[in-house]
Formats: sequence, structure tokens, C-alpha cells
Amino acid sequence: MENVNVGIIGLGAIAETSHILHLNDSENVTIAAVADLDINRAKDIAEKYQIPHSFQEAEEMFNEVTIDAVIICTPNQTHIPIATLAAQMGIHVFMEKPIGTDLQDVNDYLELAKAKKVLTMVGMTHRFRRDTGILKEYAEQQAFGDVYYAKAKLFRRRGTPKGWFTNKALAGGGAMMDIGVHALDLAWWLMGNPQVQSITGKTLNGLGNYQTKYTSSWESKNKKLNAEHVFDVEDFSSAWIRFKNGSVLSLEIAWAVNGEQDGNIDIELFGNKGGATLSPLTIFKEENGLLSKTSPLYESSIPFKAEIEHFIECVQTNTTPLIDGNDGYEVLKMIHGIYDSSDQNKEVIFE
Repeated sequence: MENVNVGIIGLGAIAETSHILHLNDSENVTIAAVADLDINRAKDIAEKYQIPHSFQEAEEMFNEVTIDAVIICTPNQTHIPIATLAAQMGIHVFMEKPIGTDLQDVNDYLELAKAKKVLTMVGMTHRFRRDTGILKEYAEQQAFGDVYYAKAKLFRRRGTPKGWFTNKALAGGGAMMDIGVHALDLAWWLMGNPQVQSITGKTLNGLGNYQTKYTSSWESKNKKLNAEHVFDVEDFSSAWIRFKNGSVLSLEIAWAVNGEQDGNIDIELFGNKGGATLSPLTIFKEENGLLSKTSPLYESSIPFKAEIEHFIECVQTNTTPLIDGNDGYEVLKMIHGIYDSSDQNKEVIFE
């Protein structure tokens, strides 16, 4: 496939500032249509970026316009229903994280996508950072040996988003489902995607709908959903994840804490031959009998651009994406394990 006709569903901030921007910069790509429940926003975006078609419903788009691939940027709970409609029509799917909210629904979709030979990619942007790519190369070259322990952390001081993100019916969860999914996926990927054995997790609403002065929050552009002001999810999560290969991951996530804020996802890897930290990228190894600490030099990249270009290339060449539907399912399974462990107040064991 040379030229790829793309449709975008859900025209929030990320669709406009990232997906539309980088799709327009990509060769052999045409944004054929956009859709949003707010039809006026869909029309405005289509006019602003000279996109020929705008719709209110995904099904309407699929029926009226020839689409090769779709980018889904809607609330989490709607990812799989829209992806299912696309797969039924043989349309390749890119969906923002997480892949969905219900494991059985995700499994059913993946079976359909396989039968229809539809590619699925989940938007785990941090896999496309330059520093994480360098760290992954070290890990794949066995620079660290067997990684037996990893730590992943992402704390915000006052960074709880507004809108549908705090509504469990639409988001499926809170901080863990929103920003925690990135930290979990990135650490798990750097560890070599080991199979989960058990999870002990704790989630809670610590600060909730705080009214701290002189702070700002990111807000969904869906004004209708924002107006509902539902807040029934966690803003803090921690977990201890054991894998079947004997390794362990410690995970800490918060939208809001009374403490220091992390500038980026903080990941540490500890192996029997070496170790590393991600923020900043640092490698620890023994050389000539001495423990050394090195900081690789590199030019930064634009992760969203790399992510979009990767998806388009996968569609053109019919190759499996770096983060496919199966990876998305495994990450969601671990997130559910964290929630289940917290709800049941005990360790959750996986067969």
C-alpha cells in the first residue's frame, strides 16, 4: 500500500496537537475524514486543516469514506467498540492508551482483528523516545545481564486532569489507567515483556478534587463530559509485580501528592551484570574490575512523530507494530490485577 487514507475519531487536544500535525508531515498519508460527538468541533477541525469529510459518528465515517486506517482518541471505554467497527470493515487500528477497559471485550476484539487481518497499535508514546530506545538496545544486548529488579515512578504534585478522566464509567480507572499505563508499559518492555505471576497493589483517592490555589490542570476539550464533574477514581496507586522469570517490578503512580514532582517517568533497572536509570539516562557497569557510571550523549527526538510514522509504515508494509494489541492486553491485565488486589486486600495470582 503506497498512500494511506486515515480517519481520526475523537478530536481532543492530543488529536490536534499531535496526530493531525504529524500525519500532515508524513509522506503518502491523507487525512480523509474526522469525527467527533461535537459535530461543530469536527466541522471546525476539518475546515482548519482542509480535511474533506467530517462526521459525528464513527460508523457514519466508515460507511461513507474509504479509510485504510483509523486513529482513535476517544474516552477509554469507547476504544474497543469503535475498533470493533473498524476491524469488521478491514480498517487498521491505532488507539490511544489504554487499549480498552474490559479484558474480555479486548480479547474478543483481538480475535476479530486477527481473523480480519487488521493491524492494532496502542499509543504508548514513551517507547518512541530516543533515550528509551537507547536503553532498550542496551537491554537487548544483555548489557545488564538478567534484570531481577526494576522501579518505575511518576508523581505529579497537582496534576489531576479534569473531565472524563476522573469518571470511572468512561475512563475505567484513574491515575493508573491514565499515566500509570505509560510507566508500567515502559518498565515492562525494558525488562523484556516477562509474563506476570502475581500482583500486590494499592489504589486510593488521597487528595481527590483538591482546590489548591494557583495551580492549573489539563482539561478535556469535551465540554459536555467535563460539566458532569464526576470523580470516582483513584489518584494514587502502588504495586509490587512478580514475573514468572523471577524478576520484580515496583510501581508508584500519582496524579497529586504532597511531595516532589517527577519531571518524567523515572525508571531504574538492576541486573547481575549492570544497571541503568532513565531520567537522566545513565548506565552502570563493571569495567576492568571497576564500577563505572556513564551518561550516553544523544540528540532528542519527537516521540509522537516517530510513533505516527511507525504506525503508517506498519500499515504500508503489513508488519506488526512495536506495541501491538497483545501487548496492550497484557498491560491492561496487569492494571486490572492492581485494582483487584487493592479491592480484595490481597495478592492476586495469575495462572
